[in-house]
Amino acid sequence: MIGRIEGLLVEVTDNVALIAVGGVAYELEITQTALARLPAREQPVVFYTHFVVREDAQQLYGFASRGERDLFR
Repeated sequence: MIGRIEGLLVEVTDNVALIAVGGVAYELEITQTALARLPAREQPVVFYTHFVVREDAQQLYGFASRGERDLFR
């Protein structure tokens, strides 16, 4: 499981953030709270995450805090 991601903010489109970590960029669907706390592009960010695997999709959700993620779960 992916529990936390720390990297550089590459771009944001609607509620999806692209985070660069060690040469790989992860797409995270983020909450409005996390969206409001985003820094400028190419700045460091940290998200707590929840990874969902379904038959038809794999989704990685990003949260501003551990408490926000726990509430989602």
